[in-house]
Amino acid sequence: EIWVANGRNHSISILASVGTPFQTSMSRVDRGYYHYMNNISALSFNMVDDSGRNSDQDTFNFFAVCNDNLNDYVGSKEANYFMGPTLYDSDVANKPGRKNTVNRFGEDCSSPADECFFLHADMLHESPACIGIAHDPEIETAYGSVFWAFDTTGDNGGDGGQLVRFDFSQPHGPGSMDHSVAVVRRYPEVKLYRDTVHSDTHAGMVVHPTKRVLFISNPAKGTVVSVHVDSGTYSRTAREEYPIFSNRLPSFEYSIYECVEQDAEFVSGLDTPTGLALSTDLARLFVAERGGFIRAIDVETGVILSTINVGDRGYTSIGGLSVSPTTGHLHFVDMDSNQVVKIEPESVESCFYDSHVNDDFITRVSEAELLIRNECGETDLFSVSRDYTCQVDATIPNGTLFDQVHTDTGYASDNPDVQSMAGMDEAAALLENRTDCEFDSELNLDALLLGGYYCHKCLPRNEGSSCDAGGVCKNVQWSGFTCDNEYFVDYTYIGGGKDNARLKLSSLHYGKAFAPDEMIELSRGVTYRFTVRTGEGRPVSIGALPQFSAEISVSDSVKSLISVSGVSNGPILVTVDDSTPDCLFISSPRTKCLPLKIEGGSSDCAAIAAEAPKGTAQSSPEFDGWENMNWENSSGEIVGSFLAHSSMMAFLFGLMLMSCRYGS
Repeated sequence: EIWVANGRNHSISILASVGTPFQTSMSRVDRGYYHYMNNISALSFNMVDDSGRNSDQDTFNFFAVCNDNLNDYVGSKEANYFMGPTLYDSDVANKPGRKNTVNRFGEDCSSPADECFFLHADMLHESPACIGIAHDPEIETAYGSVFWAFDTTGDNGGDGGQLVRFDFSQPHGPGSMDHSVAVVRRYPEVKLYRDTVHSDTHAGMVVHPTKRVLFISNPAKGTVVSVHVDSGTYSRTAREEYPIFSNRLPSFEYSIYECVEQDAEFVSGLDTPTGLALSTDLARLFVAERGGFIRAIDVETGVILSTINVGDRGYTSIGGLSVSPTTGHLHFVDMDSNQVVKIEPESVESCFYDSHVNDDFITRVSEAELLIRNECGETDLFSVSRDYTCQVDATIPNGTLFDQVHTDTGYASDNPDVQSMAGMDEAAALLENRTDCEFDSELNLDALLLGGYYCHKCLPRNEGSSCDAGGVCKNVQWSGFTCDNEYFVDYTYIGGGKDNARLKLSSLHYGKAFAPDEMIELSRGVTYRFTVRTGEGRPVSIGALPQFSAEISVSDSVKSLISVSGVSNGPILVTVDDSTPDCLFISSPRTKCLPLKIEGGSSDCAAIAAEAPKGTAQSSPEFDGWENMNWENSSGEIVGSFLAHSSMMAFLFGLMLMSCRYGS
């Protein structure tokens, strides 16, 4: 699989079965993307599958995203800088009771018909406008949830950013907002600078698992910084100099570390370095330059070994860079062309290189380490790059420094239960009536999320919901939301007989299943989502009912009405506009169609539906065994814009209804 961070639409694209005939793609967001995935700029996975941790603690296959935003709720609210990395679990197999995706209503996303959303496992808030993140493959912490981030706002004096280490420690998991157990450390000596010419430039980061060195692209300086991640010494609390943090309780560690061992110019002379990746043998560091060069660097010396020019092929805005763990092939994202590109070894010159490390130097370093081990019992006392004159500026924490920026929300409470679903403050219910939604109002939108609101008049873009265009949401506190333009289509059987099947329409928003004679009216200018859950072999389509005449048989009529290449598990999206006829009909074989009335229409949709035959004529011998018939040429009338979905999403604009079959 390839996972790609999409900043401008706050989502992740997932390419599955890459390089096979079954390759497919999908896009997924968080229901609260305006906070948890706001302008996502980078993501990184925990790929350590043999850490030795307890299975109920190991965060293998978790990933964290980095958000390049000051927490302005996609431009709708004055920024409060309460932003940082968000943690997700990509695999909940063999984890009873856990879920990592949900539908709009907050239920486990287990049906192939569901529209699924990411469900975050944790979030910390100390690196607004973050443009790079990397998982630390260490095996010392209890959960393995350590990530390093490029905080572009780190220097309060305005001189660039700095490195921040996040240890989620014990992820709070879905349904909780408790951030009281975590460790965040700032490294102000590691100076980092974003690209000032292109604001969307990504900064690659990667940790060498055996050297324990973090490599960081420093775009504005044209360098790659190397940092020994196990170096540095506690200096003082960060709460005074950086008064925006996730939790005020003492169990939440927020510190400044100094005297870190680093090389600010491990590689220099680069033109806006962006993505970074290690070769599978860990001997080379691949560095992308935004303008179109990818360079192979010797990890021991920082010397450039070889260069690939992809700019000549039109790729002049490289962002993320990654190496396949199975094939070793390089992949990169080109932002302007919106492509993921794989570099085949045959397409570039062969990469032969000789190490620039002096063998005698390696021998001398090994001898020095051995001498210190024999003398002192440790090897980490020796380094060829450490500044042994460095002294930390230690300060004893002051009790008043445990105050927090969110003084008017649950984040400031001394009671940790306030940040968990089981103990939410009753005052959260009062937020429902807040209408002070202005850009600079006193209402803190973080409090809405903490209070269990995914739909609220003050949340951005359709009141914070992901309802389709024109839909109105209704909040279901602590769970999710419903949309007035979403309906569910199921099969039901009258009297339990297979030949007495009919379609059933229901709505979570209205809390009901509609009676067969109860007709829904669709408004123009609204996109409606009909989530089909009929199952394999029971396709559903929506269209205008064709005219029946004496010249065609009943079976021919049904053929033109019903497209078996319709949808059996997934949504049909119908945009109702001025070209939509007065009536639409939900149809499926062997059932009576369901009429849908269009706003302003004068036709009697119920009467038309009553006169139409069922999806099959039970008395017609030519229609026995309908499931085995070839329906490839069936079609309906043009209704507008449709979208079919089963395992992936594909837009079909006009011309044919459900013109492609999608597997379930």
